[in-house]
Amino acid sequence: MMIVYRNENVLEAARKRIAKVFDSFDRIVVSVSSGKDSTCLYHLCLQEAERRDRDIIVFFLDQEAEYQGTVDLMRILMQHERVIPWWYQVPIDMTNATSFNAPFLRAWEPGVEWMREKEPNAITSITGDYPMRFYPFIDWLEQQQTEPTAFFVGLRSKESMNRFRAVTKNPGYKGIPWSTKTKNDLCFRFYPIYDWTIGDVWKFIADEGVPYNSVYDRLYCLRGMRVRDIRISNLIHEKSFSCLTDLQEVEPDTYERLLRRISGIHCAALYAKDSYIYNSDKLPERFATWLEYRDYLLSTTPGEYRERFAARFAKQRADETVYQQQCRQILINDWENNIPVDQKKMEKRKATLEKWRDLL
Repeated sequence: MMIVYRNENVLEAARKRIAKVFDSFDRIVVSVSSGKDSTCLYHLCLQEAERRDRDIIVFFLDQEAEYQGTVDLMRILMQHERVIPWWYQVPIDMTNATSFNAPFLRAWEPGVEWMREKEPNAITSITGDYPMRFYPFIDWLEQQQTEPTAFFVGLRSKESMNRFRAVTKNPGYKGIPWSTKTKNDLCFRFYPIYDWTIGDVWKFIADEGVPYNSVYDRLYCLRGMRVRDIRISNLIHEKSFSCLTDLQEVEPDTYERLLRRISGIHCAALYAKDSYIYNSDKLPERFATWLEYRDYLLSTTPGEYRERFAARFAKQRADETVYQQQCRQILINDWENNIPVDQKKMEKRKATLEKWRDLL
């Protein structure tokens, strides 16, 4: 897929894309997470809805273990007069990468003390069965729709070529390259800011003066993080739990509530960015190879998880690069394979080295 540059800026292009979808669908759902991208998308769609004197549905799947900044922003976004809130606060299982003893947090589990009370405008119960995991829940929600529906998603392809290919490879709706199909023939996903850069997003937020998640400011000012490195997500899954090392300073009350809610939090707050405890950046000195270290970790892993790890590892390539990644999976108890091992990583590294040797 070739990138073609046109004589219009990305804001103009995004507004035209959103208008095009509004022309084709009476029912619009905007998925939000409280991150900068979905915040930007929300306001773009809201502006189009106001221009047409229409309402939009705003969807947020609340995983309970969220930043307070996320909750505060959601309250603002969901209260707009043009918004029909789909703020789901229903029991759902979240991966907890900080503990073998509590590998999941069942968010909003009945009969336990939650991190906070549910919102008065939230959807707090669902009749019948539904999948209790994040992405299957979204697929299920799309399949429940009985009329043509456009789901807007704030995905930006600039973050990786994989995202670019995912968005543009198979146009889902009438040849639109920034759309994909769902499992429901009545529903389609649209990505109108797919070609925006991080600078485009923050410029829009600044120019429009719209509210955004306060966690960005706190992590930037208090912890000195680069804005491009800040990710807003739930607090405990395998791709985000390192934020716990900053949470005590950024949102101490949230940290205290999370500490009472589930095990593993204090340890992760101390060592989430350590090279050994939750990561496999360095080989511990007492081990000669990554294979030796991996086998040691397997021997100390609780039985049911050890069996699943061993069965999966037996099917993977036998080289040190793979063993190192397997160690990382064990350390964060990724028995579901949410961060898969790249079995060709060594070959890619060798190819890169050869390329630079030829150039030099």
